[in-house]
Amino acid sequence: MTNPIWLVRAGRNGHQENAALENNLVAIGWEDLGDLSAIDDRETLIELYGETYIEDKARAISNMANQIWRFANEIKIGDYVVLPLKTEPVIAIGRVTGPYEFNTAIADEVRHIRRVEWLTTNMPRTRLDQDLLYSLGAYMTVCRIQRNDAETRIPQAMHRYVNGLDPVSTTQVSDIDVEEIVDLEAIGRDQIRILIEREFAGHRLQDLVAAVLKVEGFQPVVSPPGKDGGVDILAGKGVLGLEEPRICVQVKATASSAGIDVINSLLGVVAGYGATYGLVVSLGGFTKDARNKAKEQFFKVRLWDSDDLIDALLRVYDQLDEEIQAFIPLKRVWVTVPAEG
Repeated sequence: MTNPIWLVRAGRNGHQENAALENNLVAIGWEDLGDLSAIDDRETLIELYGETYIEDKARAISNMANQIWRFANEIKIGDYVVLPLKTEPVIAIGRVTGPYEFNTAIADEVRHIRRVEWLTTNMPRTRLDQDLLYSLGAYMTVCRIQRNDAETRIPQAMHRYVNGLDPVSTTQVSDIDVEEIVDLEAIGRDQIRILIEREFAGHRLQDLVAAVLKVEGFQPVVSPPGKDGGVDILAGKGVLGLEEPRICVQVKATASSAGIDVINSLLGVVAGYGATYGLVVSLGGFTKDARNKAKEQFFKVRLWDSDDLIDALLRVYDQLDEEIQAFIPLKRVWVTVPAEG
C-alpha cells in the first residue's frame, strides 16, 4: 500500500521556501481567508473565497478554493509532500506529521500550514525521470501526483538518493499527459540539465564552463584531469588573459551539494593566485552554510548552481562553438504564460 504524494509549492518565486524548510512545514498563501479550521465542507469554502477575492472569476474561484480544500482536508498525516524549490535546482520531500493549522507566529505570508518531517531537502531534480518531472511542472499550488506510478517511484528515488545509491531509470514516456504540462520553461530547463549531466559528465563540465567564459570575453585555461591544486579553470580578460578581472574557477560535476569547505578552499586559491575573484560551479547546488559564506564574501566569490549555469549557457548559446551546440541542441521558442493556480 503506497502513501499519496502531494505537490505543494512555496510561492511563485519561492518566497516561502526558507520558512517551510527551517520550520518543518508546508504552507500556502491566501492569508486573507483567515482560519479555515471551522469550515467543514467544500461549498462553504468556495463561497468564502468568492466573498474574499471578489475580483477573481468564477472558474478561478472554484480552482483556487479546491486547492485550498485539498491542502486543509484531503492531505492526511503520513502522506508525502514534494516541494520543488525555486531558489535551488533541487526537490524537498517530506511526510506530513500534523493537521491543518492557521498560525500567525511564523511569517506574514506563512499562515495556512501543515507540519512535516523533511526526509530530504536537497535531492537534485535530475534524480527523477523526465515523466515524473513533467508531473511536477504543473502551475497548481497543491495537487496530488499519481500518474506514471509516481507514488511508488518518487519514494524509491528519494531513498536511493539519501542512501547514496545510483539512480535507476524507470521512465514511462508513453504515460505522459501533455495536456497537463503548463510550465514549459521548467520542463525545458530540466531537459537541458539532464543533457548537461549526461554529455558533460566529470571533467568535461570544465570544458562547458570554459566555453561559456570564452564567449564572455575571458581567456580560460583548463586544468588537466587529476589533481588541480584547488582550481579547475584560470581565466582573465585581454588577448593573453592577463587583464582584470582574473578569476579562479572550481567546478563540481557531482550531484551532492557543495559545502562551505569548497568556498573556503577557493578563497585561499584566489589569494594565492592573485585573482580578482573566484567562481564555484556546482551541479548539485550548495549547502546553506556555503551560500552564507559566499554572501559574506560577496565581492570575492560567486556561486553557480545548475540553474545559473543554464542561464549563462542560454545567454551566449548562439555564440558557442558548433561542437558545444551539437551536444546541447536548442531552439528558441516563445510561449504564453498562464496564470498560476
